[in-house]
Amino acid sequence: MKALIVTAFTALSFCASAQEGLPAPDSRAIYEHIKAASVLILSGDGAGRVNSITTGVILSKDGVILAPLHAVKGAAAVQIRLANGEIFDRVELLGSDERRDVAALKISAGALPALTPGASATLALGSPVYAVTNSSGLTWLATEGILYAISPAEEISGAGSGFNLLRFTAAVAPGASGGALVDHTGALIGIITGPKGAASPFAVPIENVLGLPEACPRIAFGSGATLQLLSPQQADTVPQPGASAANADPKQILKNAKTVYVHSKTMFITVEVMDLALTQQKEWPDLGLTIVQDASLADLLIEVSRVKFTNVHTFVLSDKKTSIVLNSGNEIALNGDIASRSLAKDIVAIFSAARLVSPVKPGLPGPYSVPRQ
Repeated sequence: MKALIVTAFTALSFCASAQEGLPAPDSRAIYEHIKAASVLILSGDGAGRVNSITTGVILSKDGVILAPLHAVKGAAAVQIRLANGEIFDRVELLGSDERRDVAALKISAGALPALTPGASATLALGSPVYAVTNSSGLTWLATEGILYAISPAEEISGAGSGFNLLRFTAAVAPGASGGALVDHTGALIGIITGPKGAASPFAVPIENVLGLPEACPRIAFGSGATLQLLSPQQADTVPQPGASAANADPKQILKNAKTVYVHSKTMFITVEVMDLALTQQKEWPDLGLTIVQDASLADLLIEVSRVKFTNVHTFVLSDKKTSIVLNSGNEIALNGDIASRSLAKDIVAIFSAARLVSPVKPGLPGPYSVPRQ
């Protein structure tokens, strides 16, 4: 899997994700489907200043939108921008869930392109998922991955308690929240929430928040008519959840890193096997990276795992300082040795694209140049 960055909703396609028992998804169609039903949400203090820019998802054709609660809580003015360029300055709050950090908003519109709710509980672990996120209002990130766990929030640092979350490998925009997570049919299965220090992104199951539009009497926000999207330079000054992560450039992080720490969450791929698989890639000596044994000395973290009861092996590449997910991917393999080599090829290709002037495709294994002591 490779993250694909697009600006102003430029059309692109995903790399199809193999999954036994499922028809091959039309990735381009799924992306266009999510794109049309995604919105930007600008909130401000009432004096024309933008305090927050985040993503929302159109839930119904008559203008019901699901969004991160923290993005609009306490806002004096809110504005909604549709993918087709239309702007709505009058926004109402229909309901909210403090625990899950999700709000239901309403604009006066009709015949909108809405996502159809799915049922995350019926998805098998290892199923392909797709995401579209934005943290600045300027650049959209469209990615694919797999669903690898449905976990209690207590298992994720900073996520909260008393509810379950969907965990997946598709990368999200740094600091982003509110985007749509859909399955291979294009059905909405979750609302993405901020990584909040987690090694991989997560989402609130859609079935847990479908009742929010009926939760309370409508509350109108102030007019967002004076709110404007900012230039790339100005956008860096807008406060975002996890601001240090939101302002980080994933490509620059990959380029500047010196050390990597490998962590395994599965008995099928040991740390030693993954270290060896990485350093045996032909391009490894040219990357200028060193694998370290102490996580405190690492610039980047690579976590490998395996989806329970499947042959799906995954990796998540993240920045240790900001905890943002830089990339992720998965491979279907009969055993950990084969999987480690496939994952290593993907990981080295990601590094090569960021660090080498003319990256080449991974070739035959080279020497084991950086042994673990």
